[in-house]
Amino acid sequence: MPGMLETYLLLTVGFVLLVVGGDNLIKGGSRLSSLLGVSPLLIGLGIAAFGTSAPEAAVSIKAALSEYSAVSIGNVLGSNIANIGLAVGLALLLFGIKGNHTKLWKEVLFGFAATLLLLFLCVAPFSRYGEYGLSHTGGHILLFFFAGYLFHLFRMSRSDKKSRRNENLDHIKNRPLEYIKSIAMTLGGIAGVIFGGSFVVDNAVIIAGSWGVSQTLISVTIVALGTSLPEIVVSVIAVRRNHWDMALGNILGSNLFNILFVLGTTAAIKPMIFADFNRLVLPDILIVLSITLILYFIIKQTGKTTYSSAKSRIYGGILLLAYMAYIAFAIMRK
Repeated sequence: MPGMLETYLLLTVGFVLLVVGGDNLIKGGSRLSSLLGVSPLLIGLGIAAFGTSAPEAAVSIKAALSEYSAVSIGNVLGSNIANIGLAVGLALLLFGIKGNHTKLWKEVLFGFAATLLLLFLCVAPFSRYGEYGLSHTGGHILLFFFAGYLFHLFRMSRSDKKSRRNENLDHIKNRPLEYIKSIAMTLGGIAGVIFGGSFVVDNAVIIAGSWGVSQTLISVTIVALGTSLPEIVVSVIAVRRNHWDMALGNILGSNLFNILFVLGTTAAIKPMIFADFNRLVLPDILIVLSITLILYFIIKQTGKTTYSSAKSRIYGGILLLAYMAYIAFAIMRK
């Protein structure tokens, strides 16, 4: 019993770290965007997205190196589905979307194109060894496009600095301490959500096991959700603080990072072979493509004068239902 008491305590600590870390990440990211003269969207697409994707990177690379390639790609695809279906769906349902965010449509299409590229590389003869998978060549191609994405972010930052004229920017530039505080808050927030997510997953698995919950159910729910907890918490907190651009940027950037960098790096280190591709991998890729198109439709709708917060809550419910349907499908096929 004392051991379980410690488990429950660590689970609580994990949730506290997630909330506090997510709050600091949004605060620090918002201040940093003002200091650098760039939009919160760029912070979400870059720093926040890369930071909150660290759990997926760790799990996927470790799994692939341990000869569990299916686990590696399953974690990435499941995380991307959770990021849109659960994180965006929950944020929409709770708070509704405010403002016109149609400028994000390109970022959504980048995610769609990256998923299509992954599908092509999984079945292309030059990118596999007799079976479906990703060879070194496929990994390097994904990393090449990841470098292109980083260049895109660099161009966005330069464009932002030209178009955004913060009246207080010159004054702030003379205060290096503000930079240090903002960077420390942002990095500290990232560390909080990463370690908090790890504590929650590890201890939730132990608790679920003690209740007699099956390993299958644990793997497709707690573990799959666990690596997406940072994105979920950060996005909900960002929306609560009326930073929809940062929230969506975090989700879209994280999904791109998962496919291009995580899978690209994994395959570049060790070729990945996907056993039972048609049953375990292909359906998830198609679901990622479908749910990304739903998000594209939602983003485009925000530019219409008839669009309302009530409608966005309905779309949030649709995304959540789609995610629950995916979880049910994942449980049944195991």
